[in-house]
Amino acid sequence: MRIIKTVLLCAITGSLLSIIGCGGNSPDSTALTRIESPGAEKKEEQIKTYYVNEDVTELIQMKTTVHYDKETDKYLAALNALKKSPKESLYSLCPNTTFLSAQLESRQLTIDLHLPEVDRMGASGEGLLLEALSKALFQFNEVDTFEVLVDGGEVDSLMGHYDLPSPFVRQE
Repeated sequence: MRIIKTVLLCAITGSLLSIIGCGGNSPDSTALTRIESPGAEKKEEQIKTYYVNEDVTELIQMKTTVHYDKETDKYLAALNALKKSPKESLYSLCPNTTFLSAQLESRQLTIDLHLPEVDRMGASGEGLLLEALSKALFQFNEVDTFEVLVDGGEVDSLMGHYDLPSPFVRQE
């Protein structure tokens, strides 16, 4: 009888240890073992973002905090911040637009975006969007000019109402 108890105790203990040892795939245990490198901290910056009133007649500036990993990611973070208004009384000019990339080279920023049909507006909306993009990007001192690509290609106009400068140039 004593041998049976010992064998059962060993089997139960072994089973428990194997269950605990193999439990490394649970969400709690992976969170505990994740090690972050010191350089992986997100950067945070308060920037100006731009939205419109309900009538789409006025561009309104707001302060927004963006988070990004690398210094070069802040332009894309700023563009994406334009997609969601921080207030219910203000509206984004590009809520469904996908900003594909934003690359800075020699003080010229090239942004590539996908503009879905639902985000295409009349002349006043397009003008306000171009103004919002200009103000949002030229707030960064290192950006002297920027170029807009749509789905990787050059375009003459975003929505057919305004010619796009090639490139947009900071006005001092």
